[in-house]
Parts: sequence; C-alpha cells; structure tokens
Amino acid sequence: MRDPTKRRREEHINGKEKCQNLQRLSVILSVHHHERMIKKVLKQIEKLRPMEIVLVVDGCPDQSVKKILTYSSCPLTAFVYPFPLGDDVWRAIGAKEATGDVWLFLDADHVVAATDMQSFVRTCYRGADIVLRKSMTPLRQQSVEPDTVLLAKTFLNTLVARHELGTSSMYDLPFAMTRQAATIIGVQHLVVPAVAHAIALHNQLRVVPSHSIASAKLTRKSATQRKNKPSKEQTILGDHLEAMDYVMSHK
Repeated sequence: MRDPTKRRREEHINGKEKCQNLQRLSVILSVHHHERMIKKVLKQIEKLRPMEIVLVVDGCPDQSVKKILTYSSCPLTAFVYPFPLGDDVWRAIGAKEATGDVWLFLDADHVVAATDMQSFVRTCYRGADIVLRKSMTPLRQQSVEPDTVLLAKTFLNTLVARHELGTSSMYDLPFAMTRQAATIIGVQHLVVPAVAHAIALHNQLRVVPSHSIASAKLTRKSATQRKNKPSKEQTILGDHLEAMDYVMSHK
C-alpha cells in the first residue's frame, strides 16, 4: 500500500492556513497501545501547526506516554489514565479541555497525511459545523452479507433525510467540528457518537462529508481486539438504537 503521507508536491498547507491553525485549531488525539506509531502520527499533526494537541491516553502499558512527552514540539497537554476508558469516552474528555474553536478528532491507530487532515479543518473554517469522513460504502455486494453497522449508520442518516451522507458517521475518524456545534450538541453526548450525530442533524447543523482519504494502518489488531469485535459491534448498534429513539421522540 502506498504511504498516504507521501503527497504530490502541489498538495500542501499554505501559510495562511497554518496561521489560522495556530490561532484556532485544537487536535484531540486518542492514544491506546500505539507505541510503535505515535511519533509518525505526531509528525503529521505538527505539520498543521495547531495551537495545541490534547491527548487522552488510557490503559497504555507500553512506552507511549514516555515517547509522547519527549517528542512533540507543539503545545501538548496529556491526560493519562492507567485503565481503559472505553471506546469513545476520550472524545468528551478531550473536547472539555480543548481551547480552540475548531477541533480535529484523531486516533493514534492510523497515520493520516497532514494535507488530508487539513481538508477537514479547512471546511470548518469555510462555514461547516461538522465535517465527517466521507463514506459511501455499498451495502449490497454479491455473496456478502450486509454489514449491520453500516446499515444502522445509513438508516440514521435516512431517518433525518440526509441521504447524501451515505454511511458517514461521527464514529469514523478523523472528523472535525466547531466549538459552537459542540455547545449545541452537548459535549457529554460525544461519549455516544451516534447520539451526538443525531442531535447535530436534528438541530440542522451544517454536517458535510469531506473527501475520501487514505490512511496507513500501522498496527495489527491484537487477539483481544479481534475477540472483542462482536461485543463492540453490539455496542455500536445499541448506540444507534438510542440515537434513533432520540430522533423519533423529537419529531
């Protein structure tokens, strides 16, 4: 797979955008068992020249924390928890502590090119409230059972007549949002991305998809993560039922 961080020369972040980032952008990063690639992730983030990087580190028995604290040249705040917080709790923690007016949410499990990250931020600067990772995954493929999570994401978007979002969701990283949008949604609701997504659409926030991006997955899923996949899927489906209930009760 081609390294997505190797971009064509004409693709770059200009000086004006870097100045905006320095004054307005908070990058919120989840770190969990990512010792091997954390430097590569931070290297791409630093190309944005953000005003701050807010890290939420949970349940890391490796050397991730040490590498973080000795590497970054950007203003960095790390919230370290010795125990796992759950899949999405970090979002609310990071958002509560971020001081910028545009927030970019990332997971250290993937390295995303700085130019791709900037596209999310740029769209917020141009007036969007929330910019999601574009996802139009086909649900019907020969000899393949429909993915229940994708079906749930599609149904939620359809329920509020946002068919053009396809399977795009606030579950998918990276995504960007403004502080104002988070205030309307309620930072506490970021713990359940499907509910936050439903509240945003119900309140007619400007939720738009970004372009499709490539990301380099630099680590293999551990045996424990593979084993826990069914339970995680059930959690996501349960979250979408909660989100659908919110939409129906507010119609």
